[in-house]
Amino acid sequence: FRFSNVYGRFDNDLHRMVRVIPLFIHSMLRGEPITIYGGREKTLDFTYVDDCIDGIVSGIEALAEDRVVNQTINLAYGQGNTLVHCAERIAAELGTEPQMTLAPSLLGEVTHYVADLSKARELLGYSPKVSLDEGLARAVAWFREHRAVHPEEDVPVAADHEGAHAAVSGWKSAPTQLVGEG
Repeated sequence: FRFSNVYGRFDNDLHRMVRVIPLFIHSMLRGEPITIYGGREKTLDFTYVDDCIDGIVSGIEALAEDRVVNQTINLAYGQGNTLVHCAERIAAELGTEPQMTLAPSLLGEVTHYVADLSKARELLGYSPKVSLDEGLARAVAWFREHRAVHPEEDVPVAADHEGAHAAVSGWKSAPTQLVGEG
């Protein structure tokens, strides 16, 4: 399987947080600014964890029944959304305004990706159900609840995220576009 930006509940490894959705939620909950690499146009395909799980279960069943052999199957939502849209929706769920800094893409970073779900639909009957807006609402609610239950895990992560990019700070931006293959 090939997954695309899976997010949702239990996505809270605050010590290694580099995935955009939980990073945005955590930072905004703390009132911290976020940096969006790739500017206003960076578009990715985000998949709510429940849809991913449904696809995996269908895939395991298909493998067990020998209906699928040697296939690479995309499990995603099949629709692109900008990182700016994600930040705005998360902020709306939190009842705040996003504090965003737009920055160029980093070397080798994908700037546009929308998965082709044709194989997943045909071979697995896969049909994602949770839209980005609904998934973000669920993720924010879960993150709020988890944070309230485990405040000791409320550690700074923005510095960790910036540190991950420090290794490439001298590199020039080189956006990459990918087309999802089925």
